[in-house]
Amino acid sequence: MLVSAINTVEIHATQGRSREVGERVTHMLDVLNSTTQCIAYTLTADNSHADHWIVSGYWPSFAQMQAHFSHPQLNGFMELVFSGAISRIHFNSFVVETAEEGLRRVA
Repeated sequence: MLVSAINTVEIHATQGRSREVGERVTHMLDVLNSTTQCIAYTLTADNSHADHWIVSGYWPSFAQMQAHFSHPQLNGFMELVFSGAISRIHFNSFVVETAEEGLRRVA
């Protein structure tokens, strides 16, 4: 399956709360991987900083990625911010190519 859109979340845990954040985010991704049309959600740890991660979601279409932004499981990121467990969070998304562009290249 081709990836048409990607969303990322860069997370910086508050000092001393890395384990809590890692466990919560891992659980959130398990739910999102089983309840959304995402090709895959992954969690990548920063080898040089134990309290930094990047969450990446890979989508077959931009529309499916946009639709998932209202998924209740995503409230978990804000709960971690409000609880003080996350000191910094950065969301990003972008389109790799639309399905129509991919079909035109093949034709």
